[in-house]
Amino acid sequence: MMKSRIGWLLGLLISVQAFGQEFAFEAPIAAVSDSGYYRIALSPELMGQAQIDLSDVRVYDHTGEEQAYLIRQESAVSTQSLFKEYEIIDKAYKEDAISHLIFSNPDKRPIDNVSFLVKNTEVKKRARLSGSDDQENWYVIKDNYLLHAMQSQEETSEMKMLNFPLSDYAYFKLEINDNWRLPINILKVGYYDRQRVKGLTTSFDCPIAWQKDTLKISSIKVIFPQPMYMEQLEFSLSGEDYYLRSASVKAKRNGIDRKKNPYEYFESLASFELNSNSENVVAFNGTVVQELLIEIDNRDNHPLKVESIKASFLSKYVVCELLPQMKYDLKLGNQSLRKPDYDLKAFASQIPNDIPRADHGAMVDIRPAEDPAVVSGFWGNKYLVWFVIAIVGFGLTYISLKMVKEIGGRA
Repeated sequence: MMKSRIGWLLGLLISVQAFGQEFAFEAPIAAVSDSGYYRIALSPELMGQAQIDLSDVRVYDHTGEEQAYLIRQESAVSTQSLFKEYEIIDKAYKEDAISHLIFSNPDKRPIDNVSFLVKNTEVKKRARLSGSDDQENWYVIKDNYLLHAMQSQEETSEMKMLNFPLSDYAYFKLEINDNWRLPINILKVGYYDRQRVKGLTTSFDCPIAWQKDTLKISSIKVIFPQPMYMEQLEFSLSGEDYYLRSASVKAKRNGIDRKKNPYEYFESLASFELNSNSENVVAFNGTVVQELLIEIDNRDNHPLKVESIKASFLSKYVVCELLPQMKYDLKLGNQSLRKPDYDLKAFASQIPNDIPRADHGAMVDIRPAEDPAVVSGFWGNKYLVWFVIAIVGFGLTYISLKMVKEIGGRA
């Protein structure tokens, strides 16, 4: 009797949990040609149906095996150091003599350092740097350089930097004293240029349903066919050459009042200014919306015409190892899931940022067709479902304790 009770409770618990672990959507990942790690760019539609922290996103292969992954996001601005080569126009290596290397600075860019890539060597040499605008008259810039420690433990060549007084000659000549020694092998000469690079964004057009201009306020309604994720809006306007207007953007939300009745309201996302001298971009915390309301305060001015609105966000990726012979799907839409805890996160720094990109296909709703009678009954009430889970849990605990007590009494 006791075993049958436990079996019944376990069966009910498993069925209830299975109900709560279903995914609502899936999207196929495009096939890849080579094995390795890929960054799968997430669409605004997919992110519009996932949890805001993407905790419910999972990757499965066609056998149903869950795959470990990382979430990565573009940075708003990053700094990159790019090596830019100078053209070497003359290079002469002479054993037991003075070797030289001449490189051009065609834009006469003022520089105070130069880097050169040299094949590994374990020698010390003296060098001199001079400059010229015609390659005939040379003027010394810095003398008596000591070149040493020109070797790398990881590569067969080493990058060395020479610092010198700021100069803007069209040509520079590096002379190296190779008396009584073989010359060193210089492969490249150049400089590191630090550049600020904007992160890649995913952008899409906002469908404008209507614009109404009344009582000095212009109201613009945007309605998407499905929830979309966004982090900023960019406006294109016409009507006046010069304008400076206060504006706000709000998102339509659904709420439940104290009497459990549903209602709608608009949540403010940002207040901003529209300025004819600016790009008219407004940023806000990442959010999911299906309907937007933009209001522009015209004061005593003629209304502006909103020609288009573009939404965007810093691109986000699922980073995962993919095989060319395997099919994969992204699955999402399960509010009960937490962020997965994979070993892969401990090795995130070992996966480069410039791995190949893969895309996913259209998102498909995989929820079973809903029976209105069922939806309005037991399974349609998530609070009742979790209440039953709690009752089953307490029941199992009670039965287990009772069995332990009975076994102890028999002993």
